[in-house]
Amino acid sequence: MKKSLLSLTALLLGGAFAVRGEKFSMSMPHWIADYHSLTYHGAGAPLNWGAFTDPKYGATGRRRIPSGTAVSVVDNKIVPADGAADTLLLFSDAQEGLASDSPSGYGLVVSGNVYEDRLPDATGMPARLPVAIRGKATRFYLQAFTPTYLE
Repeated sequence: MKKSLLSLTALLLGGAFAVRGEKFSMSMPHWIADYHSLTYHGAGAPLNWGAFTDPKYGATGRRRIPSGTAVSVVDNKIVPADGAADTLLLFSDAQEGLASDSPSGYGLVVSGNVYEDRLPDATGMPARLPVAIRGKATRFYLQAFTPTYLE
């Protein structure tokens, strides 16, 4: 009862809650510009953890892929985007080896209005996706984040 009450309270307040020491955010990912513009890839897809070999994801068995990472679907599995297949965005964080993470698949965003400079794969000034990946992200409206509270 306590866990469900805690998660319900966090959901209502738009905060985060912890179960077994892991923190779960209940808010919308910061890279989404317009939630209602997003379209999703069916029921998602399972991750091919072996394909995520870049050290930025961490060591084998402890890899973490952040929400908004540019990915593709190859042979019905999620792999890092390389510009060879359509670019999709991972909707939520994925952590290898967590029992609480989805064994059947992770949500993928196929198109929509997103802040390109807030995506984890964006680099440079201004932050942009690599050219090959950006070229296959044609269904996204990629824009720069401009904080309106500074005006």
